[in-house]
Amino acid sequence: MIVVKQLLDHGERAFGSRGNLYQSEEADVLIAVYPPTQKRGWWTYVTLELHRTGACECLMYSYRFEREMITLLARVANQVIEKWVQERRRLTPGDAFFLGSSIQESSHLDFVITTPADFEEDGFDYYTNGVEVIPFLMLHAIATSEASFAMQHGLDALEDLFIRTGVDSLDFKRNPAI
Repeated sequence: MIVVKQLLDHGERAFGSRGNLYQSEEADVLIAVYPPTQKRGWWTYVTLELHRTGACECLMYSYRFEREMITLLARVANQVIEKWVQERRRLTPGDAFFLGSSIQESSHLDFVITTPADFEEDGFDYYTNGVEVIPFLMLHAIATSEASFAMQHGLDALEDLFIRTGVDSLDFKRNPAI
């Protein structure tokens, strides 16, 4: 529980607000939800115990508080745990996970893809307490067509496509770039 408190504090320093804790039946992990601040205009959802059975922590973002995001993040956490048990391999940028349903009603986004924590300041993407080193990866919601594109051409090509087409990663009602 000490490391969970340290991760919660790490998030509070980075996000400038106090996180509220949630748990979902989808996976046995705590999820902290940090509200927006004047500096950060979005909600941040972060796993706090995934490193124990998945060797990393994951985060997602939304413009509004979405209770469903907690369930979706827990669903992904469960897949990360399964991947770790089966492959004994840490997540890397470009790993994609099927959500089982759209991220929101009337959304075309039904996958997430792991990326570096690009929205965060330098130094956030790893936490260490001197004993453990815990990486943080961002989860971007993407469509099936975008997941297929990333599998064929790689994460860098998908990110370039998103930049060229002006994709807003926090807009879950956006049309797929492909």
